[in-house]
Amino acid sequence: MPELVKRYFQLLWQQRGMAALGLLLATITALAGIALLAVSGWFISATALAGLSLVAAHGFNYFAPGAIVRGLSIARTFGRYGERLATHEATFRVISHLRSDMFGTLSRHNWQEQPLNSHEASSRLLEDIRHAEALYLSALVPGLVMLLSALLYLATVMLFLPQLTLWLLLPLLTCVLLLPALYLRRVLQPQNTLHQQRSRQWSDAHSLFSNLRTLILFDRLSPQSDKLCQSAAMADQTEQRASNARQSVQVLNQLVQAMMILLVLWHGLEGLATGQLEGTLVFMLLLLTLGLQEVLTTGSSSLAAFALGYRALERINRLCPAEPQPDRRQFLHSDSPAISIDIENLCYRYPSREEATIEHLSTSLQGKNWYWLTNPSGQGKTTLLQLLAGRLQAQQGRIVFSATEAKQIGMMPQQISLLQGSLRFNLCLHQQYSDAALWQVLKTVELDHWATGLPEQLNSWLGKGSYLPSGGELKRLGLARLILQDRQVLLLDEPTAGIDSARSKRILKRLRQQWYNRVVVISSHESDLMAGNDSELRL
Repeated sequence: MPELVKRYFQLLWQQRGMAALGLLLATITALAGIALLAVSGWFISATALAGLSLVAAHGFNYFAPGAIVRGLSIARTFGRYGERLATHEATFRVISHLRSDMFGTLSRHNWQEQPLNSHEASSRLLEDIRHAEALYLSALVPGLVMLLSALLYLATVMLFLPQLTLWLLLPLLTCVLLLPALYLRRVLQPQNTLHQQRSRQWSDAHSLFSNLRTLILFDRLSPQSDKLCQSAAMADQTEQRASNARQSVQVLNQLVQAMMILLVLWHGLEGLATGQLEGTLVFMLLLLTLGLQEVLTTGSSSLAAFALGYRALERINRLCPAEPQPDRRQFLHSDSPAISIDIENLCYRYPSREEATIEHLSTSLQGKNWYWLTNPSGQGKTTLLQLLAGRLQAQQGRIVFSATEAKQIGMMPQQISLLQGSLRFNLCLHQQYSDAALWQVLKTVELDHWATGLPEQLNSWLGKGSYLPSGGELKRLGLARLILQDRQVLLLDEPTAGIDSARSKRILKRLRQQWYNRVVVISSHESDLMAGNDSELRL
């Protein structure tokens, strides 16, 4: 059993008191509703029969059945309200701990290998979290309520018509076991297919609107629009099939329940003919069966909900290793102050790809200098930087650092993340720096004039709905962060992308003066930014 699945049931067991109370109140609500319909039917029919005779009407006890009906109404109302409070409280208690464990598990996942920035991956994860958190509320409670109600229904029927119990056993088993299994089989697979198709539809729509101007310019808008319409039509067809499958199972469920009503009517009339049963009790048993149908219909999807939640926890658990990957880089102490990086027979392949991105790479970076990776896209520049930073771990070979430590390695990624917070917060990243140091680093990357124009300058809020830097400004913000960290080994992935050439040269000139005694490894397509004494690395 996956670790997250075991953890979910451990948390549920810890909240067993509240969870059991919720289940009890849900059962009371269901039984009170069924009994209310049955007793009301008996009371109405008995009152009607008593009214046919003056003596019977005078001797009929109207108060006790009326009190029972009112009591059942109060019990149903109280049970429904209390069940909502208890089951939701139990759910919130479980998921408050489960989310902490779940996101702790997700934090061990290597997102550089399998990122979550695609719509399909992120939407699948969000959907899985939703299904996992609803396991108790949408699966366990309605399923157990259906089972308990069916058992108590059989016990009630046995009191009045014991011979009817065996006849009802098969249709009840069909409603409680076979139809939920059929619902699971008919609905689950179309739902998964629908999710994939909707994700592709979203990707097609995003691509269409992102490249609208280019598509119009090259007269490719119509084919792309047709493709989007086709993907939408396919998703609609799958959704229709899933809906038809649900309806077919519900129709079958109603047919089985109709058969139960006919069986009760048949045996009830036989009991009435033989004097075994009164007419009012026949009517009561019919209404009792009708009342059970709502519970059986609600519970028919519980097995599918349980399977969705269980598989969701399995998928989330598979995203993450049982333990974090160990750092395979080696750090050697050296009497020489010169930093060196030796790469020997390095190999790395992403899990989702068949071919290796880096294969049998051997090179050496000796001394404090600037090293440029200028290979074309797709040849492993970013991957090598991730390996040097320890964000990826090689499957073969080794990376040996001399005269430095892991905490002295800093990296500026290709995609700079903007945090919802002030400019100061985005620069400091939970570290403490003086205002003078922040303004100096902003001047180095030529963001000082931009920051001065903000309403509250360093305390101005950045992010959606506030001040949103452009792509080039965001790149320079990432450079400013790296400068503040003051590391000995600096890894820069496309640091000048989105920045004009003249400004890039000015910023790099300042950085050369500041980082003259550092090891700087840059991945870039702009080889014209290299200085005469820089070294070029080829993968």
